[in-house]
Amino acid sequence: MSPALTVATLFPLATVAAADEANAAALVRRGAARDLTVETVTVDRADSFVDADVYLVGGTGRGGVGALVEALGSTDLLARVADGAVLFAVDAGLDAVARSWVDASGGRHKGLGLAPVTVHAASESTGTVVTQPDPSLDLPALVGWEANDLRTVREDGARPLFTLEIGAGNRTDEPDGAAAEGVLAGSVMGTRLHGPLLALNPELADLVLARATGRDEPWTTLQSGSVERARRERIAETRRGARRTDWRRRLPKSLAARLRG
Repeated sequence: MSPALTVATLFPLATVAAADEANAAALVRRGAARDLTVETVTVDRADSFVDADVYLVGGTGRGGVGALVEALGSTDLLARVADGAVLFAVDAGLDAVARSWVDASGGRHKGLGLAPVTVHAASESTGTVVTQPDPSLDLPALVGWEANDLRTVREDGARPLFTLEIGAGNRTDEPDGAAAEGVLAGSVMGTRLHGPLLALNPELADLVLARATGRDEPWTTLQSGSVERARRERIAETRRGARRTDWRRRLPKSLAARLRG
């Protein structure tokens, strides 16, 4: 096997249990399938920080972002990411590593600046997200969950991590009119989607591993029967729900009200 990769989950006790902790286990499983040895470590205080190939930052309630920024800032994370380590930040973990974020009262705060985005208040959006296939990243249609009242604005030419078939995503005006979600900038990946994302979408785990190993060529296709079946069913269910919503929106308001009635 190739030399082991180290995956570090950062400050899980400061984050909300939204199944994001399963992302580390997903990388171990996918690594084994790719003939890679993946070792995991948990960093729960600054003096236990380790050099790793991949760092995982989970979500946290809006009230906990400040503490997460402080905890992450007390480590050598910035230097390690500058040296090429992969950072995968999920949900409010993206707030912490952004250039700026907003608290529940609308106050603006400085983030770590690892992700070239700023975060702003927006209307609430909750629901299942379906992404569009992305041949440039060797990704099929993926599925995840979003629940936030934020708008994420990319800067410095950073690309979105996903374009969306269904979902609100970053809620920014994209040049091509397509809805976008998350950010991809060098070795930094940030997304609002969770669920856990890497376990639901092993091809995205492949992307994380490829960035961590410096791999350029696509992986060979792996069959993940049960995962693919569950994802396919969830995508179909979400599409049906989206069609029902679109149909009701086209109805006259009086008739829509009677149907809800």
